[in-house]
Amino acid sequence: MIVIEPKACDKNLNKEKTRMEAEELSSKLILWLSLAALALCVAASAQESTLRVTGVGSVQVPADTAIIAFYVQNSSANMTSAQEAASLMLNQTEEALLSAGVSQDEIGPHRSKGRITTHKVICNTINNSTDCRDVTVNAATMRMVVRLDSSDANETKRIIEAAEAAGAEAALWGYELSDPANAMDQARKKALENARAKAAYYASSYDLTLGESMQIEEPAYPDIEMGPSYGWERPWRMGRMHWMHWMDPFSEMDRFWRDEFIPEGMAEVTAYVRAAYQVKS
Repeated sequence: MIVIEPKACDKNLNKEKTRMEAEELSSKLILWLSLAALALCVAASAQESTLRVTGVGSVQVPADTAIIAFYVQNSSANMTSAQEAASLMLNQTEEALLSAGVSQDEIGPHRSKGRITTHKVICNTINNSTDCRDVTVNAATMRMVVRLDSSDANETKRIIEAAEAAGAEAALWGYELSDPANAMDQARKKALENARAKAAYYASSYDLTLGESMQIEEPAYPDIEMGPSYGWERPWRMGRMHWMHWMDPFSEMDRFWRDEFIPEGMAEVTAYVRAAYQVKS
C-alpha cells in the first residue's frame, strides 16, 4: 500500500509554480528591454540622418603649352626633286625657329611626309589646230609640330612669323595644360565648398541642423577643357550632366548647368566630389 502525504505534494506544486512565474517574469523583462532598445533606435533614427550631395568646382588657368604645326610644300615634275626641296625648306624653317628662341626639345624629332601627284591635260589651239598634252605635277609636303612652352599670344605670333619668313605655313592647333596639379587642387577645394553649401541649403530648407561630413569621395577624375569653348561642345558634357543629376536631383544649382566661356589660351579644370553629412532634426 502506497501512502501519499499531502504536504509533500503541495511542496512540489509550489516549487513548480514559482519556477514558472520566474520564467514568465524573465520573458517579460527581456521583451520590455527589447522594446526599449527598439524605441531608442527609432528615436535616434528620427533625430539623426544622412544627407548625400554632389559638389562641382571649376577654375580657369592659363594654358602653359601652345601646339603649332608648320608645313612646307614643293612642286616639281620629278618627285625626288620635290622631296629634296621640301626637306631643305623644313630644315630652314627649323633653323629660323631656333634663331627665334625655340628650343630643340620644343621642336622635337618627329617629321611627317606626304606626296601629291596631279595629272592635267593642257590643250592649245593655234590656227584651228588643237594640240593637247598630259602634264604630271608632283608635290612633296613635310610637317613638324612644335610644342611651345608658352601660351602668350604675342610670343606665338612672333614664332609663327619667323617660320613664315623662312617659307613655311603655320597653323595653331590649340593649347595644353601640361602640369594641371595646382589647378586640380583648386578645383577640388571649390567642389568641397560647393558640396558643403548645397548641404547647408538643403538642411535649412527642411529645418534640419547640418553636422560634420561623414564621407567624401571623388567619383570621377577632374576634367580639363581647353578654350576657346563654351563648355558644352564635348559630348561627355551631356553625359556628365545626366550622371550628376541622377546622383543629386538638385544639381541645377551648380555652375555646371551654366554656359561659361573659356577664352583662347585658357584651360578650365572641373572637379567632382560626393559627400555625406550628418543632419539632425
